[in-house]
Amino acid sequence: MVLNKIDAETAIKWLKEGNNDYINAKLNHYGDISKEKRMHTHLHGQAPFAVIITCSDSRVIPESIFMKGIGDLFVIRLAGNVVGDFALGSVEYALEHLGCKLVVVMGHTSCGAILASLDGHHDNYIGSITTSIKKAIGNTNNSLVATKLNVLNSIKRIEEDLIVKKEEKEHNVKVLGAIYHTKTGHVEFF
Repeated sequence: MVLNKIDAETAIKWLKEGNNDYINAKLNHYGDISKEKRMHTHLHGQAPFAVIITCSDSRVIPESIFMKGIGDLFVIRLAGNVVGDFALGSVEYALEHLGCKLVVVMGHTSCGAILASLDGHHDNYIGSITTSIKKAIGNTNNSLVATKLNVLNSIKRIEEDLIVKKEEKEHNVKVLGAIYHTKTGHVEFF
């Protein structure tokens, strides 16, 4: 395991420098991040076209993976992309109030939460994540299979929500699963 060796002061400096670059940029590699776009979304609100529920892993960056900018995606990030009440509330908001028609639950290869779940019990709050994943993946020892089962479990949880059921029926909302392959950058939808 690689550990971060950057001290907090350096991290703060890098974030401030990055934010300054962002403030002065018009475009980045994946979409419109201009001052005009920021002002437009500030004044008129957001209108994302998709909800992406994915892991907190720093290698999984939906805006980069899908090459999108400000206001394009409604991103919910949780360790192991485990869907609980707060994530469901966020999905409901995106569907009912923002008009999103697509929800994608995206797991990824080399997921620490999946690997921790396969390794066994963990204490404290991490234990609540791994316990939830362990219930979803059953007895599999294959991390890719476990990742897919975990995504399917989150989809099931979302589709059991009454608001989501209503939106699927009345507004043709779709809920899909995906796996992001950290080695290649490819997203496999299912």
